[in-house]
Amino acid sequence: MAAVLALSSTPGAAHKDHNKRNEAAQTAVKQGRSPPTTTPGAMHEMIEDHAEAMEVAAPKSFSERLMSWVGRTHPFAVHFPIALFPVALVALILARRRGETVELIRALIIVAGAASVIAAVLGWFTGGFVLVDPDAVHLWHRWIGTGLAMIGGAVAVWAFRRRNSVYGRGMVAALAAITLLLLVQGWLGAALVHGMDHMSF
Repeated sequence: MAAVLALSSTPGAAHKDHNKRNEAAQTAVKQGRSPPTTTPGAMHEMIEDHAEAMEVAAPKSFSERLMSWVGRTHPFAVHFPIALFPVALVALILARRRGETVELIRALIIVAGAASVIAAVLGWFTGGFVLVDPDAVHLWHRWIGTGLAMIGGAVAVWAFRRRNSVYGRGMVAALAAITLLLLVQGWLGAALVHGMDHMSF
């Protein structure tokens, strides 16, 4: 229990720079000034600050270090559902138009669903086991990710138990909805690391 509580305090230190940038932007808007933009040099500095905060907040006991290490696998675990769900969607649309079998696509959906659940669990390890985050971006990222895991897992079970369900329009709609949510979730994840203006042109 102590390990969980210690881990839960880590995100606050790790994302402190993100909160400060949000506060600075809101203050600038209230004062009638343009919010600060993130230059390449400033972004590099923010990444260093993020790493330093993580190092300061690094857990000391073995169980705390283990939970922290497991959580740090989240950033690369999310790439599997991010890649597999859109690929399965495009492949399914093409297969339906050509009247081809979709057994391989069914396998993609099952693997993607399992990967989404694993990625979400790892996200809870890295973000801390709390239900409410003080930062709105972190809060939305947490619960959209959790929702994606639930939907993705349900779709995977659906495809596994009912082979013919993969051919239907319902599966196309489900995969399309998941893909749209993945785009939103990816933007939020990048905002946590690089700031809200990370897509500024």
